[in-house]
Amino acid sequence: MSSSITTRRTITLDGNQASVIVLGDSAFQKGTVTVTNGRAGDHPAIFRFLQNIFRLPTSTDYAAQLEDPQYEPRDRIVAKLGNQIIGHARVQMRDIQFGDVQIPVGFLCEMATAPEFRKQGIGTALLEQAEQLMLEQGAILGILRTPAVSFYRDHGWSVGGQHSYSVTSPRSILSLLRQTVLEEEPETTNPLEEPQKPLNVRIWRHVEQEALMRLYKQNLSGKFGAIVRTDATWRWLLNRHSFEQVYVAIDGPKKLTIESGFDSIVGYAIVKHGRILELLTDESRPDIVPDLLERVCSDVIEQKDVPVRLDAPDGDPLHQLMKDAGGEFLRRTVVGGEVILSKVFNPLTLLKQVRHLLNDRAQAANIPLPASLGLVLDGKAYTLTLTPRSAKVTRGKTGKSHLTMTKSVFSQLLLGVYSAEDAFEANEIEASTKVAKQLAITIFQQLPGHMPPLDDLLA
Repeated sequence: MSSSITTRRTITLDGNQASVIVLGDSAFQKGTVTVTNGRAGDHPAIFRFLQNIFRLPTSTDYAAQLEDPQYEPRDRIVAKLGNQIIGHARVQMRDIQFGDVQIPVGFLCEMATAPEFRKQGIGTALLEQAEQLMLEQGAILGILRTPAVSFYRDHGWSVGGQHSYSVTSPRSILSLLRQTVLEEEPETTNPLEEPQKPLNVRIWRHVEQEALMRLYKQNLSGKFGAIVRTDATWRWLLNRHSFEQVYVAIDGPKKLTIESGFDSIVGYAIVKHGRILELLTDESRPDIVPDLLERVCSDVIEQKDVPVRLDAPDGDPLHQLMKDAGGEFLRRTVVGGEVILSKVFNPLTLLKQVRHLLNDRAQAANIPLPASLGLVLDGKAYTLTLTPRSAKVTRGKTGKSHLTMTKSVFSQLLLGVYSAEDAFEANEIEASTKVAKQLAITIFQQLPGHMPPLDDLLA
């Protein structure tokens, strides 16, 4: 096509920043495109646009987006040619758990430009305004899933995580569980001892939401990537029906009442088409897992007879159980053609949030403190100082021992996407001394990052 961008300028429209792009010479494309925040009145046109581009979301999923308790119409960025929507991006704000801290994150969803208007700068304008919206709402980090890696990489995004899951046959799991029970069964029993009552596993009831919330919160601390769910978010997730079934494990009778409380619920599993989206238990009761798995696998065999897939962080003991049942553990960057990308808007801000974690790792490795590590990031100098009580970051000279890298690589190290050791092997970091290299390997480690799929799974 012969059209080209002739002008692009920024204006204020209805109190919001907007980009105006004047398209070039093609008679078909000639006109002015305005890129700005969406309004409630745009919802029907946005739905039609997304259906034309992605064939998704369904009307049910789209209605669920609008019912998200944190959603506002201005969380969408739209590109309009007259009254026609030709581009779209949606920002979803969430907090994620990162060790013992919580980080505000902006998730970029459903970003696209109509095919006939691509390569005109519209996608860039959508992305820039989406990033600005994230910053305005306090995001330190942006995350998205996309097959269009090169476009986002050109705009400062990089690989932000991997998918970790294991797959095996439900019959193999049942066989392993039953064999384990036989091996652990005592040869003799004491008739004076009260026999242990089996757990009851059944389908959950909506009044038991508080029990799921309690178990999730118990398991949240120390995780890397799990969404922090409010009461309202939990209600929204459970009402949008993006899963097939929720099972609860009860240490007591199957029938519970509000008066008796729901503390007897000691574990739950959320499943869709044989995929275990979440399986969490009371931290003091690891014995609950076999009971939940047995019920899940039995139902899968009866209803669908498909392989069971478990989504969980790398290192979760459940992956070993799946492997013992003849399964395979997979940790992949690309799944279904999509890659998880991230962008740290200000690496120093993130560093200040997680610097105590770096300090803890240095102390755990018996590194003599205080210790200083210079950082040269895209040519700018900083110093990270670790002491027995704190960690601080200062601008200025780096000292003798320092690391040289891009801000993008430094962001990936802070997020634990990969370790400093891996980055050295890939020649993405230069160390001025052996001391700097060893300290970097100690404090920048790969983390078991994992975002539960329930939070963004379609119905």
